[in-house]
Amino acid sequence: MNKKKIYIVILILAMVLFLSVSVLASGCNLLVTEEPEEEENEVAKEEVAEEEDKEYYIAYFQVGSEESSMHFEHRVANIIAVNPAGTNEHIVFTDLNETYDLSRIYSVSPDSSKISCGFYEGGRGAYGALNVIDIITGEMDTVVEFDYTQSESMELMADIYGKPVWSHDSKNIAYETVINPFTENFSDGGISIVNIDTGGISEVDVNMEDSSENDGFLDPVLFAVDNGRLFNIFHAIYPKMEEGAILDYFTRNEKLVAVDILTGEANEILDISQFEGMEASLDNFNIFTGQNKIVFQVLGDFEEDGDIWICDSNGSNLNKLTGDTQLREQQPSILDVSDPNGRIAYVGVGRYGTIASTFNAGNIYIINMDGSGKVEIDHEVDASKPIFSPDGRYVAFIGYIFDSGLENIENRQIVVYDNQSGEIKVVASGPGIFDLIGWIKAAN
Repeated sequence: MNKKKIYIVILILAMVLFLSVSVLASGCNLLVTEEPEEEENEVAKEEVAEEEDKEYYIAYFQVGSEESSMHFEHRVANIIAVNPAGTNEHIVFTDLNETYDLSRIYSVSPDSSKISCGFYEGGRGAYGALNVIDIITGEMDTVVEFDYTQSESMELMADIYGKPVWSHDSKNIAYETVINPFTENFSDGGISIVNIDTGGISEVDVNMEDSSENDGFLDPVLFAVDNGRLFNIFHAIYPKMEEGAILDYFTRNEKLVAVDILTGEANEILDISQFEGMEASLDNFNIFTGQNKIVFQVLGDFEEDGDIWICDSNGSNLNKLTGDTQLREQQPSILDVSDPNGRIAYVGVGRYGTIASTFNAGNIYIINMDGSGKVEIDHEVDASKPIFSPDGRYVAFIGYIFDSGLENIENRQIVVYDNQSGEIKVVASGPGIFDLIGWIKAAN
């Protein structure tokens, strides 16, 4: 056989081999059913869901005691994180080795990477500070400090009043200062804004036209969408009198006032007189940044009603979203998304006749921002403080277990509701749990 014929035979054999392999492969593919592909898709979806679960953790505040603690009465405070599945619980921050007590938790930054909080001296109370904890690194920075530990009086002469608020870019915190706290001579120290990176503090010189309102306080509750204005609650101070003597003071949030941060120009947005004339107070403000709408509660005194309201950021288009006369609806939390149906979670506290429950806890409800689509989360115990996860899948809340007389809280739960499946899961429980903080980014 000559070389030419040999080459032709080899070429034919190679082609036959190639075609045989191709047909065999095609045959195998034809024999495979759709089920494995669907199973692979389901597995992939579960893996994606698990990755999403790992992205955000629930943070809560736990207070206990340890012999090694040098704090007052060996107190120790921890910030604990746990994922929505109830696993991988770990300490984000502890004040065990800090000089002062971690005493107040304010809020999680909008980017979910930091927690604002307050440190105080547990014994004499001569120290107070506004601090920021970086969730990823675990480091704590003091951004505002009131230190009177070296003064003769050993009293806190200035302190932060209320709850400091984050700017939407998570770079600044606005707060109100009170002068001579815990005394009869307390007064408003004004509004300040601190840059958490530089430590620079600027005062907001508020220009209020009505001089009679100088006896009240302006407390920041929200930054405007562009961070150029601050929404503030005007809370008037009233004495509690008995036989001509002042026993104590109480405040009522009577107005929402917008203040230009640069010029100090103030404009009234809401007044309590707009709400049926009852002895009520405005509180728990949230803002839908995409729609520029403000959500808040109007809560009457102990025997009165309460509802969730919404309005434009200039106070127009005021609407009541809830109206169950058997509930005091309060503590709104929002899922701030661009979708017109941004969602609101709130607590409905049961009313018994005209008297409300002693504790501000009940069932959690979820509605769209137009009041439609109500969903009730009926947990086995009374609940409070609902908070949406940033991705909207979950709502975390705190559950209370009371004693037999319904007078004292014996235990607390951290609970997660899955908006997709409807599952309710207790992810942490114990008498040492003090409060729910919110959703944070998971440290890698």
